[in-house]
Amino acid sequence: MRQGGAMQAQTVADAFGLGRATSLSDPVARGELGEIRRLDTDHGTFAVKQALESSSVNAAETSAAYQRMCWEAGIPTPEPLPATTGGFTAQVDGEQVRAYAWAELADPDPTLDPAAVGTLVAWLHGVRHPWPTSEIDPWFEAPIGRAEWKDVLKASRAERAPYANRLAELLPDLLEIEEILTPMRPVQTCHLDLWADNLRRSDGRPFVIDFDNAGPGDPSREIAMVIFGFGRGDAVRQRILYDAYLAAGGPGRVRDRADLGLAVAQLHHIGHRHLTMWVTARDPKARARSLPGIDEFLGGPLLLPDVDALMEALG
Repeated sequence: MRQGGAMQAQTVADAFGLGRATSLSDPVARGELGEIRRLDTDHGTFAVKQALESSSVNAAETSAAYQRMCWEAGIPTPEPLPATTGGFTAQVDGEQVRAYAWAELADPDPTLDPAAVGTLVAWLHGVRHPWPTSEIDPWFEAPIGRAEWKDVLKASRAERAPYANRLAELLPDLLEIEEILTPMRPVQTCHLDLWADNLRRSDGRPFVIDFDNAGPGDPSREIAMVIFGFGRGDAVRQRILYDAYLAAGGPGRVRDRADLGLAVAQLHHIGHRHLTMWVTARDPKARARSLPGIDEFLGGPLLLPDVDALMEALG
């Protein structure tokens, strides 16, 4: 989608029936799958999301419909707005675009009030939205595997990557924790990406954004991932979050190591993706963009002792 210009802003506004446009900003936020622009019109302020990768319109529609159902159920999340042609997606200059009510969000903060986070996730799990398939993406359940990890380590050493020694040191631990991974049961539709980037503070309360990865999943594994992400390795925070989730009627139950499988699979796939992007890139700027993700992955990995400590904290 071309940037700037009142005409472009009006084209976007017309696609969603949002009135007379006054401005469309450059991207104000960017994720793996899309970037957000701010659209101002005489009807108000809106968030416009442009897909960065080609994806199925059906998948985009399904995730937006799920988010809309959550919003209608009172979940704190931006309201997805319908396009004038029906559904929630529109084609603008050949790009897939969606629109939402604008929300002012704080920066990602994994130290949010754990009781408020647990309660919100319980409410989210109370929304039952049918999904057209029960197939689960390997991103959420499958290991990277010994061969792939060794390949990316070999390539990192060949490229004299600054992180190669740290990756070599961690490799046995990464392989060890992947042994807890088992196929995830498709119990119900879940958000599947409830990390601090997507569960933020807005108007003083936790607020859920970015449902693009939503799909069939197990609420037990999702709440376990949230407890790890927002528990901060603190047994008291972890217990408070889980107790609040249970008290609010959350259906998930964290019972064994395998329930941390969603967290392990996602962290490993994200880390492996950044590592692969670094070794395959030839542009120094592209490598520089991958380094923060690599540093985060290798600097604070989820290891088996962390899993056991969390299980002990939850009793």
